[in-house]
Amino acid sequence: MSMEVIQHQIRNAIADEHATHLLQQALCSRADQVARIVDLPSEEAGEKLLEFVVRYIQDVPQMLEDLESAAVEAGLIEYVQPVVTVAADFFTTPPEAITTEAGLAALMHKAYLANRLLEEVNETYISRVGQPMIPMDMTLSNVIVHTLIGEPFANDLDQLVDIGIQRVFGPARAYRSEGFRAFMNRQETSNLVHIWRKWPSMSGEMGLISNLI
Repeated sequence: MSMEVIQHQIRNAIADEHATHLLQQALCSRADQVARIVDLPSEEAGEKLLEFVVRYIQDVPQMLEDLESAAVEAGLIEYVQPVVTVAADFFTTPPEAITTEAGLAALMHKAYLANRLLEEVNETYISRVGQPMIPMDMTLSNVIVHTLIGEPFANDLDQLVDIGIQRVFGPARAYRSEGFRAFMNRQETSNLVHIWRKWPSMSGEMGLISNLI
């Protein structure tokens, strides 16, 4: 149900943006900063950035659904559900710090929280067991959106991600247990890995290429 709620939010926000163009105007004002990271078209940079942000937002509920479904099928939901729950909560019960925003701008912030959470989960898994939970690299896309949001607010959102990570990796999660080791060993042969092959680097797929990252 939460994914349906998120998708409903996205559809409504896109419709509002088509009428107001508020986010596109804001993105245009930051195009120069983004152009220092990736190649942007000399004309219609605002349209390209809006297209990117909409895709960045829209992918979240489908990625979470795919992750949850694959985990259920593989019998790994115990370890995956906390990630899905915290990421979805950023949309359905957002932190107070971002409730003042509306429309696509608000959803860009929520999607940033969710995508940064997935990035940090991977980093935590790599540091603890030597491999990512999700074989997907969102680093460049997240850097682009961090730049579009702007500092210091984007840094405040990163702090909210840290709180989300504490929820995912709470004291009840025994990541040194035999069960967790078995979970990691089963990943390679499960759909949990294979589903991510349909989610390539979004920034690269959309032609936003960087020589810096």
